[in-house]
Amino acid sequence: MTDTPRATRVALDPGEADELDALARAVEEAAQALDHARAVLGEAAGRIASRYDRGGPAAVAARVGWSRQHVSTLAAGHRRAAEADEVEAA
Repeated sequence: MTDTPRATRVALDPGEADELDALARAVEEAAQALDHARAVLGEAAGRIASRYDRGGPAAVAARVGWSRQHVSTLAAGHRRAAEADEVEAA
């Protein structure tokens, strides 16, 4: 066994550090864009499914690959929000 301390990390080359920083920023931006796209898709799915008395959630769920129950919940949330908007407008 040696008595010399081990280096826990090295100093990265400035170009490598910049590359890693840029890629980490790109991943963060892509994650935020994905979160936004999922939210917009959820809003649209709820709005569209709520337009139909029966079968809407099942049709939307099949189209986007989600469960019927999830889309039914989104549709119910959309209906509640629409009703609340109507009450505020009155």
